[in-house]
Amino acid sequence: MSGRERFRVYVLGRFRLLTGDIPITIPPRSRKPQELLQALVALGGTEVSSAALIDALWPDSEGDAAYHALESALYRLRQLLGARDAIRMEGGKVSLNRDRLWVDMWEFEEELRRPYDPEVTGIERIGRLRRLYQGHFLRHETEKPWVLKARQDLHDRMLRAIRDAARVCEHARRWEDAATLYRSGIELDSLNESLYRGLMLCHQQLGDHSEALQAYRRCRDLLTGFLGIPPNPKTQALYHSVRELAVYALVGSGP
Repeated sequence: MSGRERFRVYVLGRFRLLTGDIPITIPPRSRKPQELLQALVALGGTEVSSAALIDALWPDSEGDAAYHALESALYRLRQLLGARDAIRMEGGKVSLNRDRLWVDMWEFEEELRRPYDPEVTGIERIGRLRRLYQGHFLRHETEKPWVLKARQDLHDRMLRAIRDAARVCEHARRWEDAATLYRSGIELDSLNESLYRGLMLCHQQLGDHSEALQAYRRCRDLLTGFLGIPPNPKTQALYHSVRELAVYALVGSGP
């Protein structure tokens, strides 16, 4: 391959490594170099201390043995990429060269940091984020602590962005847009009660009482089925309120 081609690394959802648009096949014996690349992304990608990488990937190794394991994995990762300058190690700290690597997580974080633009609707912004957030961090990969921490952090930031956008829509009384956003959040976290409450409120404001009640029933069934718990009092109170309004509307529409 050309020495200056850019690598593309996908960690949101299924892990993929490409040179341009061409997938790089990672043999089983290169599992540790692959984990090193993943850990570097998870830990920020810039000036990641060797101690942090050793703790993440070789927690049972000590001293020189652990450091040599890191050096060996780094050497093999550079060989796998065919580009020594893609990863730098200086003063016991390792950095990914952002001129040589594009990472979907970095793009996602950059999108989150962009200042509010009144010309861009919440629906459009969340759409851009969702196109990047194809799934939870390193889905189907290792369940090591550093993976779980990054996965939870990115998951929480995605849901926070959705909630914030939905609340802006609610404030503007754009209930359909807010409902769309809450549904996109539920796709990511089907056990999140606050998202169901938001969706129920939107349907209530739109007069879609049956849709609001259906959202509650789905929430209740999932919580009891997966967690063995009922919806919390706030969710139940909203349900009873919607049900009363539904009955009132039905009676009011009678002959």
